[in-house]
Amino acid sequence: MAGMIDALVIEDEADIRDAVVGYLTQVGWTTAGVESVEAADAALAQTDAAVLVLDLALPGESGLDWLRRRPDLRGKGIIMVTAAGREAERIAGRDAGADDYFVKPVNLVELSVSVRNLIARLPVNDHWQLDSLSWQLRAPDGSAVRLTASELALLELLAGQPGAVVERDTIIRRLGADPETYDIRRMEVMLRRLRVKIADQLGLEAPIVTVRGTGYAFTAEIDWTGEGSTG
Repeated sequence: MAGMIDALVIEDEADIRDAVVGYLTQVGWTTAGVESVEAADAALAQTDAAVLVLDLALPGESGLDWLRRRPDLRGKGIIMVTAAGREAERIAGRDAGADDYFVKPVNLVELSVSVRNLIARLPVNDHWQLDSLSWQLRAPDGSAVRLTASELALLELLAGQPGAVVERDTIIRRLGADPETYDIRRMEVMLRRLRVKIADQLGLEAPIVTVRGTGYAFTAEIDWTGEGSTG
């Protein structure tokens, strides 16, 4: 998976998972399916999903425990699916951040309506995201590019002061070099390669501007998470 998808279905029963993914895809939602929360963690590290369709009774870590462990998922639309339908389970799920609740067998038409309504009310994300832990820069649509150590160091400086010009000497020192002896052409080559990488892999123009003779600035909104971030 790559980029942003509309829905990620987390269901261990393959026939149910395939039916839900197939129907949501058929009616126009970009959808993927995984069999466990561990697989969901791996999938969400590579892409983003607006809505999660989550079976609560999963093998290993349950869907409910996963929601409690991942409070960062509360910004998504979360649809719980269960075979039981017990009131205590519904309340616990909603307390953990779920927005809607379905008892198996799921009415796929009704589920699709729930996905549509949740997506319609979610805020539009127009921020870039820099993740220092995974060494990734994510575009607003959720697509990501892997960074080198030097690219990450540069973007961490720019993300720390979005919109402001970061002087070249500051960047050179962050790269572990001496401004007096550093060949500035190395930085220019690095920036050119980074811009090409973003254009080729994300299909977007990098929002990095060069202020001639001074430094560089990241001109778009950017959220920075991971080591050294202020977020």
